[in-house]
Amino acid sequence: MADEGKGGAARLTPYELTFLEGDFESRVFPAIVDEAAGRGEDPGLRDRFQFIASVGDAVREIVPPDVPPETLDEYRALFYHAFNFWRAGRRTFVMDAPVARYLVEAAPRLEGWEFAALADAFYLQLPPNLFWASINPDQQPEPVDGFFVTLSTEADARGTPFQDLQALMILGIHRNRPGFSVIPFDCEIGPGIPTVWGEPGRESGQDFENVLPGGDMAGLYSILTVTEALKLIGRALWYVDRHPEDVVPETAPERRLEDRPGSPPLSRMDFLRVRFGGAGA
Repeated sequence: MADEGKGGAARLTPYELTFLEGDFESRVFPAIVDEAAGRGEDPGLRDRFQFIASVGDAVREIVPPDVPPETLDEYRALFYHAFNFWRAGRRTFVMDAPVARYLVEAAPRLEGWEFAALADAFYLQLPPNLFWASINPDQQPEPVDGFFVTLSTEADARGTPFQDLQALMILGIHRNRPGFSVIPFDCEIGPGIPTVWGEPGRESGQDFENVLPGGDMAGLYSILTVTEALKLIGRALWYVDRHPEDVVPETAPERRLEDRPGSPPLSRMDFLRVRFGGAGA
């Protein structure tokens, strides 16, 4: 943990791993924008996104032929987030470890904070190998790389607006492993809707408490519930909103360091570093 305060470059993102090879991004995404505009559809709405015809064609293009049918929804969720991430300017936040530890250990309650985000869609990249989770209780824990988040505005039956937050947790990105694991989840935010920020994340034990053997010595955290994941996203957005001076634009390195033994592949995209400036709450 001695070097945690030294923020490095952004790691290669799941978006780059899946959608930046060849001409997929430039060929597919603009066509979806055009079709959505012609049909009067908002592609940010998760339940309407699937009705755009070119979306179905694109999803079939990225799904391997031997994928079990029960995993198709995961590919649809990944594609939904990837498209909206692209549409919002590929906004990526890279959280330094001291910020992550502050958000867990200080546990800011976010009282009086009105939910806000700098973009309607973004990727929040966590410090490497600090948070761990499993796609189900029978699977071994994997390191959490980060979260795709997509926000849209909807209205209830009375016409009261609220925000729909769709998220996708990304786990298990390794140099020698093709692909990664995903966990989709969502929540609604608005007047009269209880927020999860102040709720306990677990029935027993502390939120984010480590469950890996030896993880306590390394200062690791575990994400076991959707509530914990949403609390981490909410606290990150609160920190970005309250401490804009600690959100610093950085450019992707000119020379990638993938050939260095033990170093993770680096992102080719510019990003926003979320650093700990000691401002506290």
